Amino acid sequence: MNTLTKRLWKCISYCFPFRKKKPNDNAVEEIEIKQESLEKQPIEANSERETSYEVNSERETTIEANSERETSYEVNSERETTIEANSEIETSYEVNSERETTVEAKRKRETTTKAHRKRKAANKSNSTRKTAKKPNVSPERDKLYCDECVSRQKICFEDQVKTSIAKKKVFWTDFKRSNDFERGLLSRGWVKKIAPTFNAGPKKTVFRDPTYGHKIISRYDIQPNLILTRKRVELHLLREDQITNHFCRVHATSKSGLCKVLRQWCLSCDANPHTFFPRCYMFSKINEKQAFIDDFTMTAACGILKWVLRTNGKSLQDEVIPSRKEKEEKTAICMSDAKINNHGPARIVPEDIIVTALVVCQFHLYDLTHEDEDDIICAGIVDRKHFISDYYQVMHHGAHIQNSDKYVDYCHQLLCKLRRVNPQLDIDGEKNIWISKPRNLSRGRGIRCRNDLKDICSLGREWVVEKYIERPLLVYGTKFDLRQHFLITDWYPLTIWFYKHSFLRFSSQPFTLESLDTATHVCNYAIQKKLKNAPNRHPNLPEENMWHSDEFKEYLCTIGKEQVWDSIIIPGMKKALIHTMKATRENVKYRKNSFDLFGSDFLFGENFQPWLLEIQYKPGITKDTSVMWKIVPPMVEDMLRVVIDYKDDPNCNVGGFELIYKQANYTGNVSRSAPNTRTDARHPGLGSYFTS
Repeated sequence: MNTLTKRLWKCISYCFPFRKKKPNDNAVEEIEIKQESLEKQPIEANSERETSYEVNSERETTIEANSERETSYEVNSERETTIEANSEIETSYEVNSERETTVEAKRKRETTTKAHRKRKAANKSNSTRKTAKKPNVSPERDKLYCDECVSRQKICFEDQVKTSIAKKKVFWTDFKRSNDFERGLLSRGWVKKIAPTFNAGPKKTVFRDPTYGHKIISRYDIQPNLILTRKRVELHLLREDQITNHFCRVHATSKSGLCKVLRQWCLSCDANPHTFFPRCYMFSKINEKQAFIDDFTMTAACGILKWVLRTNGKSLQDEVIPSRKEKEEKTAICMSDAKINNHGPARIVPEDIIVTALVVCQFHLYDLTHEDEDDIICAGIVDRKHFISDYYQVMHHGAHIQNSDKYVDYCHQLLCKLRRVNPQLDIDGEKNIWISKPRNLSRGRGIRCRNDLKDICSLGREWVVEKYIERPLLVYGTKFDLRQHFLITDWYPLTIWFYKHSFLRFSSQPFTLESLDTATHVCNYAIQKKLKNAPNRHPNLPEENMWHSDEFKEYLCTIGKEQVWDSIIIPGMKKALIHTMKATRENVKYRKNSFDLFGSDFLFGENFQPWLLEIQYKPGITKDTSVMWKIVPPMVEDMLRVVIDYKDDPNCNVGGFELIYKQANYTGNVSRSAPNTRTDARHPGLGSYFTS
């Protein structure tokens, strides 16, 4: 018997006098008088305790009362917190030095049954945890203290496991943060297989009760019917009825693959990917770098024409020509930029650069429209190096072009023609900025903006170069992009589900083209969360650099453009995703009962036109911000509705997902190879007009 138990039983012996009264003992007389006064009070608990020790009863109410009395006297001896009546009795018994009551109490304790002692010890440990106050625990936790309830819960969980196995409702996941998935599946009667791999044998398979923690080890091999994983799954290891969130060979989810599949697909359909995907070049291909050089030169030529219009007060959007004074002010600002940029005194570039730019744009227009060559202004060979050098003087160092006002009408007419056949003319701007991306990195790592041809051409084969949108839509002067989720549940027929909620990611710095810093131009949250927001940002921008799409729609209302969300933005994103998935479908390794979530990144032009930047396979849905907490849990629940509930009931509620495309009666060849498009990388005939 340990020391604590001895002290507790000592307190019990003090509380309940079971010894005989000795004559001529004043202290004992005084105790009996006080005891009689206490017995007169209708305290039901004390009478029950006295009766229980006299008849040695096993009632649980008596044990609880005794444990509470024992705890109060133990705390009284250590913390001086006692009940007044008990303290008086204890004081009286401390005066009395006789030990006969203790001996008699010990004798009675030894006669108690074994079951009684076990229940008493359990009650004693519960009642003496921290204080005499009863702990506030949930009803589920209270049930755990009852052996009968524990055994009953085990039986119920065993029955649930058997039922789920019979109904094929067993799932396995290796997600570290899969609480949203597990919560949705458990509410549907599924059970989780706990094993290192989804196909682990019976010795490594465990089922655990999520509420009470009971474990059941399977005695035979149980394969999950639903597999949720972020890793690659060998499809040959799966049965046909097993559902998994995995596809093989989805090429559009890589930077180079997206460029490749869209370029191949445009040859076999009427859609033009240049209406929703910026021009892109893969330096891993032999002829891609030369095609990029030709495109860079053509974009520089268009930039010169735009510079002429802007400097002389005219644009493609605004036909009003300002006064001579306003043109002089614009010219003065342009001249001062060279001095501010610390490139030395501004110089004057000859007007030959405008003529060269007109020639380059005219040849490009001919390549796009196949018009008569008689419309070409002049013939000859363009000196690329000299042209690019003068272009840098104008755009990078603030030089002014001589007699540019003479060419305003020519530039305006040619740009209007190019605008009708080149959907990306408005996003190019004048700076000729391109964004370089590593092929095999994610979360914005290694991405840089560049505007120097020599610098870009020095990149190796592992890089992809994409045209940067120089005139993006801004919110309070800050750049942003939008992450749009969509779900693929089948490839043949192609079935695409579009999620109605999305979120915006802001840059931490105000937008400017004078600096090509990543903090200004790359809105990826993995990069921006490590940066400090600029102090001169607009106060209405979120501190965590993220908005829910509902907040963006509210902003559109404040600027009087509430209609563009439903008329331009949403239709444009749906169109881009449908065309892209149709393009990549030919390369996917097909399997029924597969699905997965994708994340697409969009940037918007000044006219609210969405431009597809990337598509992420298995995008991160961690709840790092308040916006993600608002989006992720309902999206996971809605995804389970589409994958599980919709399979049994096509009329069920699918939440925020909308079926935007399901191809009917597809008869194509699943294993058909893509056409060879090596010659499609260049602008036809464009490179023949340049010399190095």
